[in-house]
Amino acid sequence: MSSVLIDTNLLLLLIVGLCDKNIICDHKRTKNFTAADYDLLVSQIDGFSSIWVTSHCLAEVSNLLKQTHKQQAKQLLSCLSTFADRTHESHISKVNIFQNEAYLSLGVSDTGIIQKSKRVSCVYTVDLDLYLRISRIGRKVINFNHLRNQTLLA
Repeated sequence: MSSVLIDTNLLLLLIVGLCDKNIICDHKRTKNFTAADYDLLVSQIDGFSSIWVTSHCLAEVSNLLKQTHKQQAKQLLSCLSTFADRTHESHISKVNIFQNEAYLSLGVSDTGIIQKSKRVSCVYTVDLDLYLRISRIGRKVINFNHLRNQTLLA
């Protein structure tokens, strides 16, 4: 059974795209992405039997989705709730996070992703520091920016 874990930025892209691909370029937190990036992400994670998110990323995403007008924020939060019902949530304890050496440089959410990376088939991220850290511990990690660049060059 293959499982995938996605980082905060890609979870944001996924939720905004699920809600309405047309607002990806307009939302404050996803304007660096395109509808094509959303399609690429969906095509990448579709092959996995389960999608994992950490509770820390869910909290971050719920706060970041609200950085738009009130009606759109409600719609996006509703999409997050619906999506979360179809995923697996990982709870990484504060003790495990604060005792991890990565915490001081990467923070709570990314350290939680590092911890969970040991129990999933693959991690997708756009964060170079997170990508390098997970690579160093020998876990499978995909830098989504590399996929985006390959698509542009194709």
